[in-house]
Amino acid sequence: MLNRRLASLLAAVTVAGLAATGCAGQSAAVRVDDDTVSRRDFEDQLDLFYTNDDLRGFLFQGVTREQLRAEGSAKGSYTQEYVGSMASVQVQFMVVAQALEDEGIEIEDSDREAIISQLDQVLADGYESLPEALGDDLVEGFAGFEKLRAELGEDEFNVVLGEIVDGADITVDSRYGSWDPEQFTVTPPAGSAPAPGTADAAPELAPG
Repeated sequence: MLNRRLASLLAAVTVAGLAATGCAGQSAAVRVDDDTVSRRDFEDQLDLFYTNDDLRGFLFQGVTREQLRAEGSAKGSYTQEYVGSMASVQVQFMVVAQALEDEGIEIEDSDREAIISQLDQVLADGYESLPEALGDDLVEGFAGFEKLRAELGEDEFNVVLGEIVDGADITVDSRYGSWDPEQFTVTPPAGSAPAPGTADAAPELAPG
């Protein structure tokens, strides 16, 4: 499965996610240099992965809705680990997109079709059941990861991504946490402030 091949890059994050571009005039949830994910898009993604059992199973094997939202929590409220993990992955896939551009590597239609085929197999209603923009971002993110890793090989892949991360200006909206360049992940906000409405305790999210 694709999420197994993601494990080495995302080991500290333990969840895979999407790349997206924020709309003008909206606050950015995550920013890597000039690329952003808007808060609205980010929270829409959190909601979709929470509510879509098939899509969540593609990324988190064996993780239930109850593990992402504490019992009794309000709609749109998620555990800090879930929110931080998704923010981390947003960063990582934007970094992959930058690496593809720097290396002159293009994602081909066949690369995208391979990801769509996998989604068709795991989603009961198929890839076309996903919201169009989010489905496109998901395919582009996974296809980019796979393409870059195949072209560069494991060692060079990690070196290239590390160099981009070291030189990039990476920021995360404080309600979702803060970027930790040493750990290559998003850490929870200082104190007990949730993001958004997170529970006190978070589950361990393990990749399938």
